[in-house]
Amino acid sequence: MATRGGPFGSKNRNGSRQTVPARRGGKSQNQGNRMTHSPTPSTSIPVRSSNMRLHLINPTDKVVVGLDYGTTFTSVSYSIVPINCGNMKGSASDVLNPVERHRNDEDEIFDENLFDLSQGQHPLLLGGADGDTINEPEDSEMEDELSVDFLWGYSVPYQIYKANSTRSQRRLVKRAKLMLVETEYTNADRKGLRSTLTGLLKEGIIRRHGKRSKPEPDMWDAVDPISDYIVKVLQHTKEQLKNLHGFTDQTPVDFVMTVPTVWSPEASRVLQTSVKAAIQATIFGNPWATTADNIFLISEPEAAATFLLESSEDISLGETFIIADCGGGTVDVVTYGVSNRYPLRLQDEKIPPAGDNCGSSYLNDNYKDMLLNRLQDEDYLFKNGDTLESIVNRLIPDFENEYKRRVNVTKRCGHRVYIAGLRGDEQMNRVGLAEKRFEANHLQMNLSDYKEIFHPLLERISKLLEKQIQQAVEKDLVVKKVFLVGGFGGSPSLRSYLKNWLADTSGELKFNIELVADRHKCITAVASGAVLRALDKKNGPERISQSSYGFLRNEPWQPRLYPGHERARPDESELDGEKYVATIDYFMVKGNPIRPDHQFSPFPTYHTFPIDEKKFLCEEVLYVSDTATESHYSRRNLKNADAQIAGRIIVDMTFLRDKGIITPVYPEEGVAGKEHYRVEYELVAKVEGRALRYEARYPAGKDGKVQNKGQFSIAAAFKEGTA
Repeated sequence: MATRGGPFGSKNRNGSRQTVPARRGGKSQNQGNRMTHSPTPSTSIPVRSSNMRLHLINPTDKVVVGLDYGTTFTSVSYSIVPINCGNMKGSASDVLNPVERHRNDEDEIFDENLFDLSQGQHPLLLGGADGDTINEPEDSEMEDELSVDFLWGYSVPYQIYKANSTRSQRRLVKRAKLMLVETEYTNADRKGLRSTLTGLLKEGIIRRHGKRSKPEPDMWDAVDPISDYIVKVLQHTKEQLKNLHGFTDQTPVDFVMTVPTVWSPEASRVLQTSVKAAIQATIFGNPWATTADNIFLISEPEAAATFLLESSEDISLGETFIIADCGGGTVDVVTYGVSNRYPLRLQDEKIPPAGDNCGSSYLNDNYKDMLLNRLQDEDYLFKNGDTLESIVNRLIPDFENEYKRRVNVTKRCGHRVYIAGLRGDEQMNRVGLAEKRFEANHLQMNLSDYKEIFHPLLERISKLLEKQIQQAVEKDLVVKKVFLVGGFGGSPSLRSYLKNWLADTSGELKFNIELVADRHKCITAVASGAVLRALDKKNGPERISQSSYGFLRNEPWQPRLYPGHERARPDESELDGEKYVATIDYFMVKGNPIRPDHQFSPFPTYHTFPIDEKKFLCEEVLYVSDTATESHYSRRNLKNADAQIAGRIIVDMTFLRDKGIITPVYPEEGVAGKEHYRVEYELVAKVEGRALRYEARYPAGKDGKVQNKGQFSIAAAFKEGTA
């Protein structure tokens, strides 16, 4: 068999390109990373616990890093353990958090990016510029990089709103994670994101990773914005590990990543690609070996449950409970049962997870809409270029950082909003129904205002829980607890509202449902639980592949042998005169069990080249599909409709001719063709844990030497939590 391009005498290239993990930028006058910082605590954070400094990393240690990439906030946790610890029962007290971001809400980083055209450097230019390639799903275009002033986290709302900045919001990327959540309730957010990504693509600020044939960006085009953000998170984490524990570039690192239950394998691959790029750009662990390709995946609710129940004695085998992950963008609820107590393992109760985009960031939107409405007639405020929009925007950070985190809408609440120049009701002679609750330079907020902001979201969250509980009751399951996690879970308003709602619901159902909500554990539960779960992977799901992987092959056209060839249009080679069909030959097939150390049967491979070809460059392309299970069908066949490029290698076999190892061959008598060279070797693919390694070996057989190789993570090919 021959791979694509070989029989036709081409240079074995197509329009695809390989994308380097750290983007090579154009010339920049400033070789540092120009960032504008918000007046939040510096990255040299105070140590929250004295024992954080007690464990200095030694040569026999490794660091397990848990990354909970959220829609609006991201949390990181880690633990330092012996390299050869195997499966071990971790303790919540051994899991630490490197980020302290707010005096009241710790351990989360605000998830927004702003690309500002300036004389700065792109985050992915900061390190690891010459590493392995990222394996892209489709043809990608390499653009010359513009210098960008990249703002991230809390510097974004400060610069856009608080500092009265002129920075363009057209380049503001927020809730990028929602590009990966293909559900009805994220349609509006994804529409806005596609518009932003289209602009960034046109300006050459980010690269296209999705299909060029699509008229608008798809989830793969979020790779760069997500990577850029995670680069900054990992840089900070790495710096804290150095300062607190003596971390070095030689310290081994295991990464564990959390994903929503509603994600597809493709969405997990997008996040894997983004995280791999960030790991390599920050040179975190051993990014060019196994660190970036052996990532462990765990679902967000299971990670949260692992942490919350790690030391809990009041939950029993078979008990049913609900995890409500209330983040900044989405709220996801899922029902679990306890299938194993030590180590904790959960069982799916066959109740479909539910979600909605009713996270805490939408409180900001409601607050903004309310202020725009209340101030719409105050034209006298619009001076010196100020607009109603800019005035209101400057009020958002105070609401984000202060009021919405402390207010409890089940109790009496309110505050005064300072707005310079605002005229009071008395000054404007407004009385009775005409009053707007304005004082000189102040707008009054009362309980009814806060209910207008909070209640629409709180009611949507309770609706999600109501549906889960109702479905559980229909299956004769008794839900005893609802665990509240996520950044929104720390809100006094949400906790009090759900506690009251569950009390009413319990009365109707005739059994008690307890709300379990620890304000501080809510925030770090997912990332910390991910670390604990990664320390003890035993009793996880069986290693059943959820995806198929295969090589692109140019197979001799044999319609009687292969059903996939029957309707395919073969191409005739100008070199050997044979007819070939470009197909995908799957070696790892969806639905099959895959051992963690499995080597697949080798693929005998040949390429043909014209006599005058200068270089014998053989391209091998690897595809992934989440639906296909049958080989020998054309790449364009409907059976391969969702197939995407997962990786590729270029094998230089010119030495075979230069050393006289091969000589020209001629077509068989009576067959069209001409004198040419034929290069033969074999392709070998093997699974190593959660990584897939593929090699071109010459000569074929056990004595063959590796001529080139590729490797990437296949964690997304298995159910979350698979070792």
